[in-house]
Amino acid sequence: MSFPKQDFRNVIDFTHFTAQAIYGMCEFKYLLEHDLIPVHKMDEYDLDNSQFHNVFGTVRKPQKSCDTLEQCNSDYVIVIHQNNFHKLPVYTADERILNINELRNRLLGIVHGNQAMGPEIGLLTHDTRDNWADAYGALCSQEHNANVVQCIEEALFTVSLDEMVQLPSKGQERTLVAKQLLHGGGLNSNSANRWMDKTMQLIVNPNGMAGICMEHAPADPQPVVSIMNYVQSNITNPEYGNDDDIIGLVEQPHQLHFTELDQGIDLWLGAARSSINKISNRLEMEVFKFPCYGKCLIKSQGLSPDSFIQMALQLAFYRLHNELPAQYESAHLRIFKYGRTEAIRSTSMKSLAFVTAMTSKNASLKQRLMALGAAVDGHQTQTKLAMRGHAVDRHLFGLMQMARENAMPLPEFFCSLGYLKSTQFRVLSAQIATSHDGFMAFGPHTSEGYGCCYNPRENDIILAISSWNLKPQISALNYAKAIELALADMGQLILEAGGYCAAKAATDCKKEVKE
Repeated sequence: MSFPKQDFRNVIDFTHFTAQAIYGMCEFKYLLEHDLIPVHKMDEYDLDNSQFHNVFGTVRKPQKSCDTLEQCNSDYVIVIHQNNFHKLPVYTADERILNINELRNRLLGIVHGNQAMGPEIGLLTHDTRDNWADAYGALCSQEHNANVVQCIEEALFTVSLDEMVQLPSKGQERTLVAKQLLHGGGLNSNSANRWMDKTMQLIVNPNGMAGICMEHAPADPQPVVSIMNYVQSNITNPEYGNDDDIIGLVEQPHQLHFTELDQGIDLWLGAARSSINKISNRLEMEVFKFPCYGKCLIKSQGLSPDSFIQMALQLAFYRLHNELPAQYESAHLRIFKYGRTEAIRSTSMKSLAFVTAMTSKNASLKQRLMALGAAVDGHQTQTKLAMRGHAVDRHLFGLMQMARENAMPLPEFFCSLGYLKSTQFRVLSAQIATSHDGFMAFGPHTSEGYGCCYNPRENDIILAISSWNLKPQISALNYAKAIELALADMGQLILEAGGYCAAKAATDCKKEVKE
């Protein structure tokens, strides 16, 4: 998840923003621990906030066959700079957060104190989980290194102070941000300046790019989005976090050193270098802002912005590939205690009718508009069902896992062509909304498809598209262009046809007259 682009004039600005973000994240933790985070509602129901407690001090530890999650309520963060790891205490003895100026000065000490690049141990955390589990065992076989790893794992979160990355041509800055946040840019960039097992990695670049990389296992994106919104809404206040009474009566930051890295670790590092090289080279990203309209216009037509964008994704895919995809959208289940997610299956007969009408020369404007409205309304119905626990995917997955874990024969249904095709989601999508000029990005589900995360704001829409560049017909750039055209055409359709609300009212009126 990205912060809006910052304007750092020098290293003071760079470290000051980082200190503000650290302070804000720690302050959010205080609010959380004292039950001061607002409880949101869905209709008359409170939404569960338990996931918010899972993001601080949490780590996904690599294990053979099945990783484990562990959490520690520590009083420090780990700052990673030039691949070196530093323990930075962030609380005074009486458990108050260090003020922003004090945090900034300590960060400056880390930046100015490092003289050489450290070993690329962080690369190991990018590798396949089984490879990393083996390397983890080798690394922790030496007691001192095991203590260093434990210190990293028990931090509240990590802070990556990255090496400068040259900004690309105008219009491609967001795409660069996405790549840096997802994987660090590869071997020649900042990939080693990470610890991918930590639930939250605050990442800041001297060029003004910043954001948080989230490990998804312990929680869904909403807690991190809320944290970033909180930070962003406070850092514009010059007085924020500068209580002169809270000064540095606390342990100074110190560097953690990995020692006795033997030939075995070098071999695992070689495998990790190969892995991150493939990922960074093969993952295609395209992030863009659609400027023509946002959720304000869509809502004015009585349509759901989320469902409207889902139809644009299908229309774009249909135009590119002449078929509809199995399209997944993530829905939260926070209406239930400890609820996580459910799948909204966006593809339907109504969405097929819509894309058919939009690509038919014989369909009138009104027919296209009514097909759009029906598809949007149908998707909205499916969304409400999923968010209330009435969808099927998690239930079916549970049944399949029960069979596997009890060594039972897998029912034929799970091997059927229809089921297998329907679970190869060629469009993996999610709405992550924030009023700030930010976005979230993730990778695709399959080499045959795309990842798409979008932020519908009042008057524009930010979309992050991903794909694996393994097949010439699959291109994040081409899909992004097709989505942009689909959104433009759908907006133009509403304008030319006089608006969906007016068209629907006229149709409903005719039905009443006939009856």
